[in-house]
Amino acid sequence: MALSARSVAAAPVSRRSAVKVSAAFTKVSSTSALKSAGGKQVVEVGGQKVLLLDVNGDISAVSNKCSHLGLPIQGKTALFTAEVKDKCVICPAHGTAFDVKTGEVKGEWCPKLPNLPLVGKGPGKKPLPVFQVRVSDTGDIEVNV
Repeated sequence: MALSARSVAAAPVSRRSAVKVSAAFTKVSSTSALKSAGGKQVVEVGGQKVLLLDVNGDISAVSNKCSHLGLPIQGKTALFTAEVKDKCVICPAHGTAFDVKTGEVKGEWCPKLPNLPLVGKGPGKKPLPVFQVRVSDTGDIEVNV
């Protein structure tokens, strides 16, 4: 059985269809506004809610959506008020502590929830998304989402 060579025409590549990825920092707040908000402020960047945190003068930005069930970490009611302890932000609904720089889970996953037969504590252990932050000389806080 002989194989014959066939020419295969490549689909033309359009420059318009090329994907362009670029990182862009967006001004979202200021150090004075964050301080006035008690060191915790929710801002919207690129369609995402981001929680700004001032931990001993070091500014961090994390997703305001818990990686367990998507509940807010810092909400508008006392029920959803994030606690910051040992450089971690703690989800008020489940009690999971996330490192504010890496998003990694520190300690037990969802300590406020029971460990149910067959399902455990629900969706598996996942880090909290974190974002790059920079602060200008004038105190503007910019986030890269």
